[in-house]
Amino acid sequence: MAYRVLQFAATIPAGTPKSAPVTVALALDNWELEQLDLEVPPGPGGLMGFYVANNGVQWIPVGAGQFLVWDDVQQSWPFTDQPDASGWEIVGYNTGVYDHAVTVRFHVNVPAPPSAAAPAAGLTFATTAVTAPAPVTL
Repeated sequence: MAYRVLQFAATIPAGTPKSAPVTVALALDNWELEQLDLEVPPGPGGLMGFYVANNGVQWIPVGAGQFLVWDDVQQSWPFTDQPDASGWEIVGYNTGVYDHAVTVRFHVNVPAPPSAAAPAAGLTFATTAVTAPAPVTL
């Protein structure tokens, strides 16, 4: 279960053409991502499309140039082998006359602290007595 849920509303302004979509940055740092929820309330009627990107690279849906065109839809994705933390964005168009929003929820955990390097199992270290050399006189 996630430690916290961070929620963002990514507004896609009316009159944004598909050929020049808007990018809405989602400020998210220093978290381990567990799950992503996306929700579009009723209203866009097929006139708004969006995708989820990370640092400019499209992630959902897979396939460059593809958009999710939703109306009254909510869906979740578990995060497995996907980037953690910063750089997430909603990129979208809206050819309608009203602004529409995509609600984004990240289920997050505190990142694990870096572990101290432990010696590999099975290795033993021994010390031996070494006689100090005699002093040298110049």
